[in-house]
Amino acid sequence: MNKLQLIMMNLFNCKDKASMKHLHKMRIKKYGLLCLILSFSGSAMANVDVDSIFNTINERLTYMQDVALYKAQHHLAIEDLAREKQVLASAMQAASQLGLPANKVDSFFKAQIAVAKAIQYRYRAHWLASPTSRTPEDLKTQIRPALIKLGKQLNTELAAYVKQGGHFMQAQYPRFSDAINVKYVTDADKKLLFNALIKITE
Repeated sequence: MNKLQLIMMNLFNCKDKASMKHLHKMRIKKYGLLCLILSFSGSAMANVDVDSIFNTINERLTYMQDVALYKAQHHLAIEDLAREKQVLASAMQAASQLGLPANKVDSFFKAQIAVAKAIQYRYRAHWLASPTSRTPEDLKTQIRPALIKLGKQLNTELAAYVKQGGHFMQAQYPRFSDAINVKYVTDADKKLLFNALIKITE
């Protein structure tokens, strides 16, 4: 028995060589699994590209129809400044923890809120003339949890993209414009969002 085995036996109160070997094998398996998970995670993060980020932005905007309909049916105002402040603060904190520059992502988060509200207002205006009977998803139990999840995903993707040396450039705008295909998003909305993205990596 070598010194390392003796130390480990004393540390874990092992009584015989058989239990020592079993413990050793289990530790090797767990260590190997941990390395595999970390390796896969690092590889996935390294493969973040602009298309993934653009698609996540678009996916978040797809929920605005249900947000607008839920608020309309429950007589809630589209603009909720207290809620916006809370969302912005949470997003900024999460971004900072991931290493994103707070002073540069602030404009992007505000742009997302502005475009989200614009989509809701346009839906509400449309329903004044053409009411809908569709039932939206629940705002508290379905929509907001989904938006929070996508927000975290977007922050993670942005952080990974920045850390791997990625930059947002005007040459990418056609790809961004094609990716953002949510109804009632105007060209001006797209440019507002994209210009805010560019500031993150300036």
